[in-house]
Amino acid sequence: MTRDAENWEILQQLFELAEETPENDRERVLAEHCPDPMLVQRALKIFRRAHDDTTLSEIPERKAPTARFGPYTLLRLVGSGGIGSVYLAERIMGGAPQRSALKVLSPHAAGPSFVERFHREQHILSSLDHPNITRMLDAGLSDSGEPYLVMEYVEGEHFDAYCDARKLGIRDRLQLFLQVCDAVAYAHRNLIVHLDLKPSNILVSDEGTVKLLDFGTSKLVQADSQLTTTVLATPAYASPEQLRNESVTTACDVYSLGAVLFELLTGRRTTDSAAVVFERALSQREPDPLPDAVTAPAAEARSMSESRLRQLLSGDLTTITAKCMRALPSERYASVDALSDDIERYLTDRAVLARPQTAMYRISKFVSRNRGSVIATVLFAIALLTSIAYAGWRQEQALIAGQRAVRMQTFLYSLFRLANSNFTGKPAATVPEFLKLGTRLLPQYIKDPADLRQAQMSLAESMFDNGDLDGAQAVFTQTTASAKAAHDLQSEAESEAFAGNIAYQNGQMEQGAELTAHALELSREPGMSAAIKVRAAMYFAVNRENSGFRTDENVKLLEYAAKEARDKQLPPHEAADALYSLASDLELRGLIDKSLPLYQQALDIYNQDPSELCDQSQVYGDFAYAYQMKDDLKSALPLFQRSYDGYLSCSGPDSRGALTAGDYLAGALIKLGRAPDALRLLEPELPRWRKIAGSSPDLAEVLFFLTEAYVDTGRFPEAEKTARELISVQEGKIAATDRRIGASHMMLARALAGEDRVREALPHAEIADRILANGAVSSGAKAMTAEAHQLLTNLQSEAQK
Repeated sequence: MTRDAENWEILQQLFELAEETPENDRERVLAEHCPDPMLVQRALKIFRRAHDDTTLSEIPERKAPTARFGPYTLLRLVGSGGIGSVYLAERIMGGAPQRSALKVLSPHAAGPSFVERFHREQHILSSLDHPNITRMLDAGLSDSGEPYLVMEYVEGEHFDAYCDARKLGIRDRLQLFLQVCDAVAYAHRNLIVHLDLKPSNILVSDEGTVKLLDFGTSKLVQADSQLTTTVLATPAYASPEQLRNESVTTACDVYSLGAVLFELLTGRRTTDSAAVVFERALSQREPDPLPDAVTAPAAEARSMSESRLRQLLSGDLTTITAKCMRALPSERYASVDALSDDIERYLTDRAVLARPQTAMYRISKFVSRNRGSVIATVLFAIALLTSIAYAGWRQEQALIAGQRAVRMQTFLYSLFRLANSNFTGKPAATVPEFLKLGTRLLPQYIKDPADLRQAQMSLAESMFDNGDLDGAQAVFTQTTASAKAAHDLQSEAESEAFAGNIAYQNGQMEQGAELTAHALELSREPGMSAAIKVRAAMYFAVNRENSGFRTDENVKLLEYAAKEARDKQLPPHEAADALYSLASDLELRGLIDKSLPLYQQALDIYNQDPSELCDQSQVYGDFAYAYQMKDDLKSALPLFQRSYDGYLSCSGPDSRGALTAGDYLAGALIKLGRAPDALRLLEPELPRWRKIAGSSPDLAEVLFFLTEAYVDTGRFPEAEKTARELISVQEGKIAATDRRIGASHMMLARALAGEDRVREALPHAEIADRILANGAVSSGAKAMTAEAHQLLTNLQSEAQK
């Protein structure tokens, strides 16, 4: 047992006494309470280190040392700590100045054999070469014998300040944290332990690159001394064994990373009381769960509500952080790589290894990872099982209920085994394949043609929700033919309505119009269900409106669908769909005030069912856009944020829904003068868009907002590049007179004007003015028309100078 461990209670009492005593009286008061001067000095050193976490803005002006440090000239003080000070230094090499950070170590931090250890450790530190570790450039002794280290100079913000200033969400914070883990793991592989990991020792550049500071300094200063582990570690982030001055291992850094992660996620340290930290070290009590530390300001700094943040931090993230901060080193992650792997698993919705790997947990992670697909699959499975149950009753009345239940349970279990990547080893993309497999298997379970058609349409609807339009279309075509042959008008109308809607989405306008019109005609036959009447009316009217054939008849059909859904008490989802369709059409016609209450009614229904998160997100997005068209961006922004957050949860960051919602959120931020925030959202989205859109016009939206944000932040060369790509992905693919073409040329003109290339900008401004002069209906479109004309006028004036 070490001397600290033997005297732990005395040290803790002295520490608490030091906290309560003014600085000028502190040493005297402690000496009066403890006759052992060594323990008094020990407690004072621990206390000073615990309170030594000064930010750059708090550093007082201090005159630089006059001693010369080799070829380096000290320019100014940039940081100060318990073991020394850091200066911005300059060295002239080849006639050119080179700047670096020069750390002067205080004499009290060195042991009697410091010089020998200094040179030994210097060689080790100079071998560290990692993009997230500040490089050691030089080391030596000044003319007066003071040791110093020279490191690369990094301009950036402290880890926590960087994240909070930009209101980064949990996923973005975790991505940055992975850079820290990568640096620490690299050092561990080189047999170096940091021992003082904390946010103020982690900088993030404007480009989002993490740099770890002070790597190895504690080992460098007193590698063989018991004093190293406590005096040079900040108690709030130090492992219990460090605080007890016991031997240290890489597990100490794992603990500190957990403490940093705790603060990064919640906005608070595990405790604000240093005395509590020491008490935990003695009692081996572990920190509280993450959600208990959440506050409203922390949630706001993470761009979400307090309840949403608590929800996100429950479960896996609490488990990961708790495993890092186990009191016993043997119970923590075995390595930093293992910690990184679990964070990667969390980010990709895979099972976290720190959690017990029960079958239920693994299935829950599969469901989370493929929420949209699984919800569709579950809905299909429920519908299918209902059909099977009915068919089983009709065809196998002699089969006892228990046998039938076992058969259905086995069938459902088989469905999930086929869909679950934890069982099959296949990627999540196999879910659509699973649905296709169901179309081949259905006839083996259901022999009655009418029951089979209903089950097939349920399956096809799931395929449609999954994005497999071609697969769904093939099934609906099959059920339409079967229904016609059997004179089953209800199934024929339902199947044709779906098939027509898909045809429209596939660009097959004539086929879509024919199918939806026939479905609408059939829905008016006697005996048709209210659900089929509503769906046929919706699919006919919505697609006609979206195709440019706007008539009063379409509005009346949508009003009828919304009223019929409510009057006939259709399932909530169908009623919400009808309300949303009517609201969207009214918004499209510029009748914003009429659309807003309908959006709210649809949301009130969708919000009752957590499984409708993607539908909620879509409505929030259109609801927000309606407010934006009223120039009410204050009301629109939180709705855009809700839409984006919802899509992230229900379909993931790479989904089209999340990317589209992100674009519109960024557009609102730009209009509110927050272009830098918009860029932080848009730049990571562009490569994701490229994966799903290629060079199609679908890429135009993100390119447009990126260009606008680049222009507003003065990054004109980048704006020119994205504007030219914006034009290229649309030319020849949409009408040359489309307002989107005009807006794209206006953006290129603005970018070129920003580069003082007025004559090159002028023809693009002329194109924009000509195209945008026509077809402006909404206030936003009219504002863009005015902006394009003003831009042209300004450029013409500049060109004449």
